[in-house]
Amino acid sequence: MVAYGGAAVLTGSPALDMAQAQAQTGGQVPGGASGALSQSEMWRAVRGGITGTVSIPDKQAGQLVQSDGDVWRAAKNGPLSQFGGIFLLVSIIAIAAFFLIRGKIRIDHGRDPQGRTIERFNALERATHWLTASSFIVLGLTGLNVSYGRFVLKPILGPDAFGALTYYGKLAHNYIAFAFILGIVMMFFLWVRHNIPTLRDLKWLAVGGGLFSKGVHPEAPRFNAGQKIVFWLVILGGASLSLSGLALMFPG
Repeated sequence: MVAYGGAAVLTGSPALDMAQAQAQTGGQVPGGASGALSQSEMWRAVRGGITGTVSIPDKQAGQLVQSDGDVWRAAKNGPLSQFGGIFLLVSIIAIAAFFLIRGKIRIDHGRDPQGRTIERFNALERATHWLTASSFIVLGLTGLNVSYGRFVLKPILGPDAFGALTYYGKLAHNYIAFAFILGIVMMFFLWVRHNIPTLRDLKWLAVGGGLFSKGVHPEAPRFNAGQKIVFWLVILGGASLSLSGLALMFPG
């Protein structure tokens, strides 16, 4: 009340200019003047990636807005998301079409009448396979939720349930990523010597590995050319995902 009375005496009117008071408390110069630097100029400089000085150890914090990250976000939410969704849909359709046309590939002469089997992979190799495969499934589902969940799941689950799902999914994504990295490393050291390309693989590729015709079984060592291609795609792709993910988790 004392402050109000003083202001009324000084202005000659009990009706204070509230807009002017709000402008002053909001950091704006009253009267429409821009001062030494207008807000538009300031935010234009910030958006451009101007770097200031900070007293904390992380000197990267001196850059308020990283324009490179903004460009990546625009690309990720735009063409990458669109083409990624199209590629995923086309892949599912192609796999389903191949299964419908080719059918299940069975053993030509059937299983051994006495029930004998050949152990191709030992316990360690099977454990490595399932460690990598199961962690990849979790990473794939949580990653798809981050990219497309707000368009697909949010309208169905609602904002609260979707927010909780995304939060815990992100935690699972971050921690299970280390299991995936371990699996990729183990796969490399276990099978790299069996996946070196040779001239023998050309014969397998020439007939498509017998995938598109019955009764065709080209000779191959422990891993054929198709399996070698999948191996190197998994190793190189997994390494790329792992390194980029670690860079996002530990940007410093």
